Amino acid sequence: MSGTLYPVPEALPPDAEQFSPAPAPRQGQTPTILEMVAFFTLAAILITLIQALSAAVAIHWHLFGRIALRKLAYLPRFSIPAMVVSYGAVAVATVALYRRVWPDGFLAGIHWNFSQVRRYALWLPLLGIGLGVAMQLASNYLPIPKELPVDSFFQNALDAWMVALFGVFIAPICEEIAFRGFLYPSLRPWTGRVVAALLTSLPFAFLHAQQVAHAWGPLSLVFIVSLVLVWVRERTNSVACSALVHACYNFSIFAAIFYASGGFQHLDRLKD
Repeated sequence: MSGTLYPVPEALPPDAEQFSPAPAPRQGQTPTILEMVAFFTLAAILITLIQALSAAVAIHWHLFGRIALRKLAYLPRFSIPAMVVSYGAVAVATVALYRRVWPDGFLAGIHWNFSQVRRYALWLPLLGIGLGVAMQLASNYLPIPKELPVDSFFQNALDAWMVALFGVFIAPICEEIAFRGFLYPSLRPWTGRVVAALLTSLPFAFLHAQQVAHAWGPLSLVFIVSLVLVWVRERTNSVACSALVHACYNFSIFAAIFYASGGFQHLDRLKD
């Protein structure tokens, strides 16, 4: 019996491989919901452990005198170094983790895009400072308590300088990576831009709630600031841009305090 039972397929043309399906690349490498949850879980664990350990050591060895835990949290000489260490630990752990998950690296994954800062180098600082001035003017028309927990950060010049430097150079980067680098882009595909911006701004405002005694006046201003930062991140596709605006916004606030207190030398004037 001649012939074959099954037909023999014809040889593929040399360029047939270019038509074979390939795995689709991950567009934009935007953090997913799961990756966002993993980031915040890791951050919460590390920050809680490091700050709890730091507080236990400080209280046990009376590094700041016999001070209660509640007051220790508002002592910049303790809280600022503890936050720097804990934020640093989160940064190291996060970069190490997501470098394995994201082929293009951590900064590409969160859309840091520093090149956009150079492109908008003129108007980003102006926007941040202008936003700070606008919010300070708006605070004159809102019910804000005369005494706030955050006021305890400005008891002397050393504390004021530590808070100001942390608030301008460290906190904006960390907060922007968390909220505009992870939270907002992971929510956007599911909820749309507007809802994602609102859902990002709510926890951002809540993060600062204890500092302002949960007063709705200052919290509403923080909420508005967050919406602007989301808009900057969306418009420029750059977390570095929103971090710069955030830093300049904080700078405008500390600059006003610096001026009003005579270079942090007469902080008692702030209570007048």
